[in-house]
Amino acid sequence: MSSISAVGEAPAAPEATRTSLRKLRTFARNKGAMIGIFILLALAFAAIFARLLTPYDPTAQDLSSAFLAPSLAHPFGTDDLGQDILARIMYGGRYTLAIGVVAVSIAAIIGVPLGLISGYVGGATDMVIQRITDILLSFNPFLLALVLVAVFGVGIQTVTIAAGIGVIPQFIRLARGQALSLREEVYVEAAIAFGESSLAILRRHVLRNALTPILVYATLNIGVTILVAAGLGFLGLGVQPPTPEWGTMLGTARSFIFKASYQLTFPGLTIFLAVLSFNLVGDGLRDAFDPSLRE
Repeated sequence: MSSISAVGEAPAAPEATRTSLRKLRTFARNKGAMIGIFILLALAFAAIFARLLTPYDPTAQDLSSAFLAPSLAHPFGTDDLGQDILARIMYGGRYTLAIGVVAVSIAAIIGVPLGLISGYVGGATDMVIQRITDILLSFNPFLLALVLVAVFGVGIQTVTIAAGIGVIPQFIRLARGQALSLREEVYVEAAIAFGESSLAILRRHVLRNALTPILVYATLNIGVTILVAAGLGFLGLGVQPPTPEWGTMLGTARSFIFKASYQLTFPGLTIFLAVLSFNLVGDGLRDAFDPSLRE
């Protein structure tokens, strides 16, 4: 069994450390990834410490202060109910960013095991899982989420689950491809020869070596789920007012696009920056961890 560990699981500690440091340096030299990290940290900081950064309650209404243009008192202006837009964006980050992260986590937790089993076991199991995947892939992620919300009702829990289900088939396909490739490796064949169970091989050898592309793909898909959640909110099928969520803010402000365009500009710009940041970080991780992309 020790020979399997030496061949199939991980390189020696010093070599693994040097490899990790080399990948970290490659990632750190990627200017786009660093910009993405900075923006995400800023958005997360604003969401977590919103209570300390703004004196305004995001749900407090003051009709006498409605439609105030951006100023020192209200840097992003106020909406039709007199709510401070900057405060709502800060607090809304807690919901929008959480929806993206949790939705992708749900998709990965369901999709990765199914994909690994499909690729490693093959046969009838693979056929059944892939036909279900084909059915899910026939729907655009947003349209699938729209159908699920229409069936199960609106709310933050439904939106999160619906956004996650929309990207499950992509995780299944990715994990299946990794399993098909890795099951032919020498260390997997050695593990089989030593009598390891299929579950142990999937966990200790296949999943471990497939984890990097899965993490990269998960980072990229957080932006996708944020867009899905924002789209549902824009249509009035997402997180419901007065909860401050970026997509919902766009939806409630669309009636005032000509009267107070700033009500859409700032939430829309925030969504754009969040999605762009996750894409930049995901691209940086891919460049750092994919040997074929390095010279």
